[in-house]
Amino acid sequence: MALTDIIKEIEKLNTADQLRLKEFFTKSLASYAASEPIFKEVSEQKHKDCYTCTHCHSNNVVRFGKYSVKVGLKTMERQRYRCKDCGKTFTDVTNTPLRWSHLPHKWLDFI
Repeated sequence: MALTDIIKEIEKLNTADQLRLKEFFTKSLASYAASEPIFKEVSEQKHKDCYTCTHCHSNNVVRFGKYSVKVGLKTMERQRYRCKDCGKTFTDVTNTPLRWSHLPHKWLDFI
């Protein structure tokens, strides 16, 4: 379905449904935008001194590519790290409550 088709379908809705749809998208996008500072805050607090391996606690850590995470309606890239001593990889959210969350953009609403 093309964007023009979607717009035509939205125009067919009554005013109340159009307002509900607008509120839905506004809330969805606001949740996404608000979740990014949470990830930054977690990263800054966790690595305020330096990047430390979550497995062996070594400071001998390097960046090791990026990975994609779907947050709300958008896909974001997150930094991955690798420990030179033990060879294991980790991310900014490893060993945090956000690690296994499939809906990180919902945490701010929950809190």
